[in-house]
Amino acid sequence: MRVTFRHVPPKTVLYVRALGPYARSTREAWTIMGRWLDRHGARPHMRVSMGVFLDNPATTAADLLRYDACVPLVAGLEADPVAGIGRQTLAGGAYAEHVLVGTHEAMGRIFSQMKRSALAERGVTVDSGRPFVAVYLPDPTVTAQAYLRTEICVPVLPVRLVLANDDASAEPVTHPAAKQA
Repeated sequence: MRVTFRHVPPKTVLYVRALGPYARSTREAWTIMGRWLDRHGARPHMRVSMGVFLDNPATTAADLLRYDACVPLVAGLEADPVAGIGRQTLAGGAYAEHVLVGTHEAMGRIFSQMKRSALAERGVTVDSGRPFVAVYLPDPTVTAQAYLRTEICVPVLPVRLVLANDDASAEPVTHPAAKQA
């Protein structure tokens, strides 16, 4: 599994929250968000969207799992509590990322595989204080499943390493015997 690491700045988004098993709540949240975007003519502006998985299905009852369907802020759109649209700032930080190409069916398995083995093998610790995030690059409602690209992001605790001096940039050292020759 190819995993890369990156730092993500905090991002303010509009969101819809749905409760229940992720297979159901993701569809419910995106249905509400999609209809709202269509009513406001904003769907063409959505080049990227995010799904935020707030709870761990291994430790949270299925009916209590929370999922947020998120879109970046667009000029002219604000939170609409009556329609179920809120505004929040997603926490930034260090993330491990794997790019999934194709359907979203494998997403849960990949999140688990990254958490349980791929990151542990690299000596990286999952940050349990932040949620897992899926970044949907094309709009999944208008993109053929075979062409979907999803960045599966697992929050990790940043690691600081002491780097050695870069020998290539150091001043050249001349051996004392060479100076006399």
